[in-house]
Amino acid sequence: MVSFLRTNLAWMLLSLVLSTALWVFVTFRVDPEVLHTLSNIPIQIQEQPKTMAVESDTLAVQVVVSAPNDVWTQLKPDNFRAVVDASKVTPGLQQVDVKVTSTDPRVRIESYEPSHIFLKVDPLVSKTVPVQVITSGTVPNFYDSGTPVVNPSMVVVNGPKQIIDEITSVAVRVSLDGVTHSIDQGYAPVPLNVSDTDAKRVTITPEQVRVQVPIDQRLMYKTVPVQPDVQGTPALGYQLIAIQVDPQTVTLVGDPQTLNQMTTVPTQTIDVTGADGDRAYNTSLQLPGTVAMSGSQSVVVRVLVGTANGSKTILVSPQVTNLGANLTYTVNPGAVNVTLSGPIPVLNRIQPSDVTATVDATGMTGGSQQLTVQVKSPDLLKVVGVQPQKVTLTVRSANG
Repeated sequence: MVSFLRTNLAWMLLSLVLSTALWVFVTFRVDPEVLHTLSNIPIQIQEQPKTMAVESDTLAVQVVVSAPNDVWTQLKPDNFRAVVDASKVTPGLQQVDVKVTSTDPRVRIESYEPSHIFLKVDPLVSKTVPVQVITSGTVPNFYDSGTPVVNPSMVVVNGPKQIIDEITSVAVRVSLDGVTHSIDQGYAPVPLNVSDTDAKRVTITPEQVRVQVPIDQRLMYKTVPVQPDVQGTPALGYQLIAIQVDPQTVTLVGDPQTLNQMTTVPTQTIDVTGADGDRAYNTSLQLPGTVAMSGSQSVVVRVLVGTANGSKTILVSPQVTNLGANLTYTVNPGAVNVTLSGPIPVLNRIQPSDVTATVDATGMTGGSQQLTVQVKSPDLLKVVGVQPQKVTLTVRSANG
């Protein structure tokens, strides 16, 4: 076996070389390597010191690579990595080399631009600055906004020294447009006197501050019912039937605190003492000094007065009706109590002669008999009782 290898080793090596050459020839003929340029490969800054702010105006590189033709359909920017080492930078402008690598072994990097970039290095610093509240817009009519209060009033800003040196304060912006209630909420402060790009490189502690802005209402409108204030007693025998007010509600304007406590508004006092009929009173309202009516408006209170009902008992002597000739009549008892009900003014004027009480002697020629007393009341009055209801009627001959 050893002798065989010694005899044929040269031929075997020659075969291997020829096979490799053939593979290379076939590969490059079938899938030859081609050059392409890839742009916008992002540059990553590595090993950045924690006490430094590092940035560059150059953010990406352009890479020229060679690879088999069928590889290009699979290549993406993610297959490449461009980095710079910032571990040894010092404050100021620093030039560092860019290193580009590929994650695909079939790809060969031929060149890239730029091969180095400049880093701007600035120490990270902190300082304490005041917080300003900047308001915009206005509250609605009849409202006032008070002085804003911010808590905390000082915050710590941290970032590149060149930017921090320009910051003298931070601000929170509060809009007052359409606001009708006091503001009490958190806002994120932003640095002043720097660009939006630089502001994004600054951190603020705390991230939010609390802003309070008192909003007070100077005037308030409120619609409330009108409450008539009627006092006194109508004339004897009369009573209040109803009280009407026009308008039933009014719109008031004035101090919000006072209006919030008002559920009705009374009229001036109306005295109905001695009234014996309907009355109409033009009046005004009892208003606190800080409240007025919205616009001029008259108030009319109508008092409806009617007669009061009562009762009255009077003594009435019954009269005998349908008398016979030559007969005498005796009624026992000679008077009865008649109770009437109706309007008191009518009752006050009634007399016993105004009431008719009768017993009917039809058919009686002698003897005694109990008969029901018939009573007729005047107009507007009603008989509610007769005591006694029956009387004894005695009939005798006038000759005997």
